[in-house]
Amino acid sequence: MRVSIQKMLGKSLSALVLAGCVTMTAQVTEAKAITTPEGKMPMVHWAVLQSKPGTMSEMMGMAARNVAPLAAKETGTYALYGSLDKQNPNVMRLLEIYEDEAAYEIHVGTDGFHKYKEERKEILEKLVILPVDPIVLEQKTEGTGTNVILHLYEVKPEKLDAFKKLIAKEMRRGVKEDAGVMGLFATAEQKRTNMIHTYELFKDDAARDAYKKSNAHQAFWKKAQQMLNSTKEIENLPGNVVLSKKGFHDKK
Repeated sequence: MRVSIQKMLGKSLSALVLAGCVTMTAQVTEAKAITTPEGKMPMVHWAVLQSKPGTMSEMMGMAARNVAPLAAKETGTYALYGSLDKQNPNVMRLLEIYEDEAAYEIHVGTDGFHKYKEERKEILEKLVILPVDPIVLEQKTEGTGTNVILHLYEVKPEKLDAFKKLIAKEMRRGVKEDAGVMGLFATAEQKRTNMIHTYELFKDDAARDAYKKSNAHQAFWKKAQQMLNSTKEIENLPGNVVLSKKGFHDKK
């Protein structure tokens, strides 16, 4: 009997995320940017996996067994933040953050990762790796979120620089000032630089609603929508995403 996706989310999805910050505190924790030890932006890409219908829970279990324990020990694997598409739970999107290319090669070169790739062959229908450049990678230093929203923004090319500055400012503000905003991340496609992808993690549904209705976010959105050709929002199934504690360095 297969375990439902919803039940698996509470276990396997949190296991996919790097271990090391399993405690949730009631107080507002510090907000910090994920960077390299030199204070530069790390390597980031998106991995989009599609399983055969009804088998995503199995794939998540494979990753939890084979990949997560090793990734937790890899100093250069900063975060693997995943979410399942609410409209199509056979699709998982992962925001993967590594110190650099070498750290990524170490991650995918482990025996555990190779075992995971072999095990998933029969149920993996599609895999897309999307190289991106990070714009802002801001999160609380610890905690857990259960509500994930992704956005895809097509920015007017002539407004791209202004939009990047605007969204970076708002995301840093949101994580710092709003207790329920656990992490806000924005990236730009390397080939289509005006296509901006976000991963937005909130403590719960109420925290997401409060953020969207806040005066600061409303002011941001009023300016932002004038810079866009289009926008798409992707809702995800609820699940526990535990924040990684890796990638916090004082800028030099």
